Amino acid sequence: MNKNIIAHAVALLALGALSACGGGGGSGGGGGIALPLVAGATDQTPAPAPTPAPAPSPAPAPAPAPSPAPAPSSRAPVAGSEAGPSLASPQAGSTAAVGGNEGIYESMFGYTYVGADGSIARKFTVGSLFGSIAVTGLNWVFNPGTEFLFVTASPTTGSGTFTPKTSMDGTYAKGGGSPAPFGPVSYSTANALAVSQASVAGTWTASDTLGIGISLTVDPSGAFTGTTSGVQIGSCTLSGTVALSEPGTAKNMYGLTLNAVNAAASPSASDACKLETTGSYTGPSAIVFLPAGIYTSNGYFRYLSFLARTSTGATLTDALRLQP
Repeated sequence: MNKNIIAHAVALLALGALSACGGGGGSGGGGGIALPLVAGATDQTPAPAPTPAPAPSPAPAPAPAPSPAPAPSSRAPVAGSEAGPSLASPQAGSTAAVGGNEGIYESMFGYTYVGADGSIARKFTVGSLFGSIAVTGLNWVFNPGTEFLFVTASPTTGSGTFTPKTSMDGTYAKGGGSPAPFGPVSYSTANALAVSQASVAGTWTASDTLGIGISLTVDPSGAFTGTTSGVQIGSCTLSGTVALSEPGTAKNMYGLTLNAVNAAASPSASDACKLETTGSYTGPSAIVFLPAGIYTSNGYFRYLSFLARTSTGATLTDALRLQP
């Protein structure tokens, strides 16, 4: 018989004896017969179960993407803008509140300034008009001495009517020519603004987009200094005043006096000042409002507008935006 089989049988008998004896004890004091393991026998004690590997930690959840900032509304106020004045509720002391037909009138191509003393200045698409009107009720007529300036000065006649706080209309004829429409020009909401002398304090600029750049820095008394730039106007140093037309009132109408000095390297330099430097430019000025966007709710930017001339008929007009 195979020795391995015999050994296996002996081991089984020993295990059976241990089971029968209850694993030892009893009066006989004897225990089961302990047999050494015989070659070829198997250990019946089960191997300990392997320790399971720890479960992997769950990957952290990704942080939620930040919500995109809401797009600004196209109707929101534009930075730096302000709400414009209202003719429906003019500010106390303003031209619209206490004045008659004088004030600022607007058209697509510029402003018409009508003073309380009857003075008038208007910018046309080409050329400008300076003079005065006589007013009877709601009717007006040009006084002698009114001129249309374009290359040369042409005597101008004309007449028309006012629609109170709404418009000015009529006709004009320059140099004895045929009458042409003078209006209508619209009564500006800027007439509802109450001002003081200090209202013009600040730095006002027009960017050099058409070859004309102007910057004026005005102090609270109305005195200013400034500069020009651009191929159409050249390099000039400016000085002058912008003062209330009716001191002691809050009406939005000023008088401008401006002097220019050549600031280029020489009178023949390519950037030489092209303004008249031998006399002063004088004319009306006012604070006006231009839209900051396409909606009323976008607000308005404040501008200093003016239309000035010299005694020789040279003219200068612009609207300069107030800087923050």
